[in-house]
Amino acid sequence: IASKHPHSLSGGQRQRVVLARALAPEPALIIADEPVSMLDVSVRAEILGLMDRLRRGRGIAFLYITHDLATARFFGDRIALMYKGRIVEEGPIDSVLSAPEHPYTRALVSAVPLPDPARRAGRPAIPILDGGPSPGGCAFRGRCPEEIGMCAGEPRLEDRPGGGRVACFAAG
Repeated sequence: IASKHPHSLSGGQRQRVVLARALAPEPALIIADEPVSMLDVSVRAEILGLMDRLRRGRGIAFLYITHDLATARFFGDRIALMYKGRIVEEGPIDSVLSAPEHPYTRALVSAVPLPDPARRAGRPAIPILDGGPSPGGCAFRGRCPEEIGMCAGEPRLEDRPGGGRVACFAAG
């Protein structure tokens, strides 16, 4: 592979080369920004499996940045969800994705095929397209179906039972 040019490698081969280059200096942390987004499903699973073996076998921490909640759930232990540059909810990945507290998190979960008790309970999906600048206060204000007067202020991440945190005045 060393003698080949990048354009002559498959997507999976390129991802393996990038991962090998990242491992060369023996890092404690690898920041992986959408590492499998452009790969087909079989190669995606293979790369995620390789990353998981590295994480467990070598004790390497990964900051896995993605829009794909299904691969995040497969790969991660904890998750932080951001809206307009602000963390709105974070915690153990299974807890956050199975019982999201922030309305934006619920909107994301309702938009992907994940087991979601909130969707089964009949909660409506919230459109998650960016509607431009928020009117101040909470970043999700103006689009949130649960907006209350306090949302004019900026919510802080508050601890929740189970080790998570959420930035929402209406959560709870």
